[in-house]
Amino acid sequence: MAVSKLSYDDIKVNFDLEIDNIDSDGFLVYQKRIELALEKLSKISSPDHNLYISGDLSRDDKYTVIEMLKNFTQKSKAALYDYCYVNNFKNPKEPKVIKLAPSEGKEFAKCMDELVDYLTKSVPRIFDSKEYEEKVQEVVRHYDEINKKLYEDLQKKANELDFTIKFSQMGIIVNPVIAGRVITEREYANLSDEIKKSIEEKRKELEKHIDEFLDKTKELEKEKQEKLKKINDEMSLFVVSPKIDEIRNKFKGNSDIEEYLDDVEDYTLKNISIFLPQKNQQFPFFNMPMKYTEYRVNLFVDNSQTKDVPVVYEENPTYYNVFGKLEKQAYFGAFITDFTHIISGSIHKANGGYLLLDAFSVLVNPGVWDTLKKSLSSRKSVIEEWSEKYGIIASETLKPQPIDLNLKIILFGPEYIYDILFNYDEEFRKLFKIKTNFDYSIPKEKNVTSKYVAKVIEFCKKNNLKIPNKDGFRALLKYSSKLVEDRKRLWAYTDDVLDIVKEAQTLNDNETLGYNEIKLAIEERIFLKSLWREKIYEMIQRGQIIIDFKGKKVGQINGLSVLDLGDFSFGRPNKILARTYLGKEGVVSIERESKLSGKIFDKSSFIISGYINGTYGFNKTLSFSASLSFEQSYSMIDGDSASVAEALAILSALSGIELKQNLAITGSMDQSGIVQPIGGVNEKIEGFYEVCKITGNLEGAGVVIPSKNIDNLVLNDEVEDAVKKGIFHLYTIDTIDDAIEIFTDLKAGKRSAKGFEKGSFHYLVDRKLKRINEMIKKENQEE
Repeated sequence: MAVSKLSYDDIKVNFDLEIDNIDSDGFLVYQKRIELALEKLSKISSPDHNLYISGDLSRDDKYTVIEMLKNFTQKSKAALYDYCYVNNFKNPKEPKVIKLAPSEGKEFAKCMDELVDYLTKSVPRIFDSKEYEEKVQEVVRHYDEINKKLYEDLQKKANELDFTIKFSQMGIIVNPVIAGRVITEREYANLSDEIKKSIEEKRKELEKHIDEFLDKTKELEKEKQEKLKKINDEMSLFVVSPKIDEIRNKFKGNSDIEEYLDDVEDYTLKNISIFLPQKNQQFPFFNMPMKYTEYRVNLFVDNSQTKDVPVVYEENPTYYNVFGKLEKQAYFGAFITDFTHIISGSIHKANGGYLLLDAFSVLVNPGVWDTLKKSLSSRKSVIEEWSEKYGIIASETLKPQPIDLNLKIILFGPEYIYDILFNYDEEFRKLFKIKTNFDYSIPKEKNVTSKYVAKVIEFCKKNNLKIPNKDGFRALLKYSSKLVEDRKRLWAYTDDVLDIVKEAQTLNDNETLGYNEIKLAIEERIFLKSLWREKIYEMIQRGQIIIDFKGKKVGQINGLSVLDLGDFSFGRPNKILARTYLGKEGVVSIERESKLSGKIFDKSSFIISGYINGTYGFNKTLSFSASLSFEQSYSMIDGDSASVAEALAILSALSGIELKQNLAITGSMDQSGIVQPIGGVNEKIEGFYEVCKITGNLEGAGVVIPSKNIDNLVLNDEVEDAVKKGIFHLYTIDTIDDAIEIFTDLKAGKRSAKGFEKGSFHYLVDRKLKRINEMIKKENQEE
């Protein structure tokens, strides 16, 4: 048991600081768990070993994780490929994907563009050539001569049968001839039946010859067209096949390309006319150059410039940004698309490596989380319209061939998201088997501090900012320790520290930032957020919130609490008042009975009862009642950091011994009276100091804290200076007996077989409890 009054040297925060000739390695400072997790991730090939990093990492920290990951993957051989989407000539609605080695995708696209350029020039040239013209004319002449001979034979036969034949759009017109002249219909009608019969018999014979003529000419026309087609095919093959064979040879061994080029060749030979000039005389403005889109290559993923394993951080993980999309274009009032409008997403760019995402953004963007899990499970990426996938808009669209995936996912996110996913999403547990935490604090060792300082210097240089000098860094590191509430550690979330550096830039005209500039930037930030602290302190100053700072009082003590507003918290004193009376109810918390307390606060009330019964009820049954309240507190209260103060107030009320009002106390306790550490110790001390100052009660005031909280002391300069001058005091305690002696100036008293030391605090409390028992016993006897 020991009471210790802290000196300035006890509370001053020191740094073994060296800011010259230090370099940052670009990595997170002292994040051993993240380093190990990244190393494991880089070595395990299993697709279900993805990583969740829990913590509130800044953007800068995330990019530092990327650099760390790249360091681990430097020695790894990147399994990279280029991916191209090409036309499916057999089913254009289902574009094909072709996988190639890095740089080959660009080369393949270039080859296909060159093929189109070659065909647009060579096909018209070959079909306009003299050789082609001669071959065609030879065939045409040959069949024209045959047709001419057949026609002459038909004419001769018609003459022999006394008919003329005439070709028209209606067909072949046959007219009878008598006496060297074609007769009219009237003349024919006036002929005798015998002559008519003779004419009709001859007509039938001629029609047979005409039918034979027509059949023969059709057959000849077919033969001619086949020969012309053969010439065209030969010329087409002569132009097309060698060029396509060049591409085949260049990508020999790639079965996807070989199959695709077979389709290209077949389609081209069947549709060679598309490369011939198409003239529209009626609508000349339609005579625009052909795009030949069906021959183009959509270089979907280009890894020609990627040398290392890809590490991609998608800062805006919308469905389309992650999984790609099918772009559509307005065309005459409709939206159309084709395989050239398939756009890659970050999951494709990271294929063969790592994709980093923010868990919260992934979950709130529609369709992303569900699709990500399916992609990881199937190891395939299906590119489809999000709206169509979920049935919001039903329209005809493309169904591109899926792309094989081989990548790892790293999710950044808070712990609560991990807990929800781990407990309620079975797929998440199967897919994310590595999890680690970003340590919010790091040890204040010399090498670690040097890296911390180097990180700040690197940030300032990168952003062309003034760099803190040695004193400026002392203020900055002290602020960092204060954020983590530990004089032996630093706040790992450097964004908060770097924000102070940014805000201090305009506070002087020097080339560097000193102690005062950093301190002022911190004070300005606090001032901007401290309106409610100011209002509450003002109410205390004006006596609207009643706090006693002078003298001694029975059953009354100043406790300390922290008000947390989310982005700002501050401490304030609370009057804790205890009243004792005859009864058997024990300790009654007014907050608990009013349902204004949390479970931890309620538990502390039972601990106090256990302490009192264990300390004074060793030889008797305790019969008393005590009411306990936080005066002028009308909102929920929780925590056990006021349990020592509450116990002191009750014991004071029982014994009638007064407690000092110029002191405030914070600390929790167990049932044996051992004092335990609490949170918010700096806010509580600074809050009580400020209230004492503005009310004119600073001289001799002080705060009692658990000794286990000494390492948490990172106080502002004003409080440190007040302690140094002996104006304001800080005491540490290990047990409630230490607190008793500070607040009463009495010896707490040890217990022996005969009882407590006579005249001690515990002796006086025990004596009062005995008297209460006697009074109750006497009252019961009288009844």
